[in-house]
Amino acid sequence: MTEKYNVLIVDDHPLIIDSLVRMFDNEEDFRVVGTAESSRDGLKILKRNDPVAIIIFDFRIPDMNGYDFVREALALGYTGKLVLLTMMDDQLILNKMIKTGVNRIIAKSKSMDDILLEIKEVAHHGKTVARPDNQGVGKRILLTDNEKMILTRIGQGHHTSLIAKELGISPRTVKYRLTEIFNKLGASNRAQAIALAIKEGIIVL
Repeated sequence: MTEKYNVLIVDDHPLIIDSLVRMFDNEEDFRVVGTAESSRDGLKILKRNDPVAIIIFDFRIPDMNGYDFVREALALGYTGKLVLLTMMDDQLILNKMIKTGVNRIIAKSKSMDDILLEIKEVAHHGKTVARPDNQGVGKRILLTDNEKMILTRIGQGHHTSLIAKELGISPRTVKYRLTEIFNKLGASNRAQAIALAIKEGIIVL
């Protein structure tokens, strides 16, 4: 029987959480036992009876930073794996996170397939060497006003047809422009594109 790894996801972007949950839904050896949009809520889940094997979290989350979150989790007796999924590009902070016990640092700009592969590597190997991995972070990205509007509306939960009507273009054109946005941002899906655009200050939701 395949061992199941209980996963806790802590991120203040619901779209990132949703993307990760959907990703794990297709994996037999992973089970998401909790999601939280703040550090405090994440720590509350850790106190429950369900043992957590892997925590996936961002550095910038409400209530406290990633460093303090890890310290609080360890103080609660957490002994599982720690995966920092982030757009953070400060090497000093990333190195500090490794010293606190983070097993792997993964850039949010990576494809979901690559993110899953790295998480599997962390889960299946007892000793994992953490490596700062912030490829694609800090690039200067330029989007047109229409592209910004499309991405903003997607982030607000608008459907393609509604966006097309607002811009006076066809739904097919909206999808084409989304593909161009993904290419510019280096994103593989809508959630990643929105997270990157927010991080770079391109859009505000």
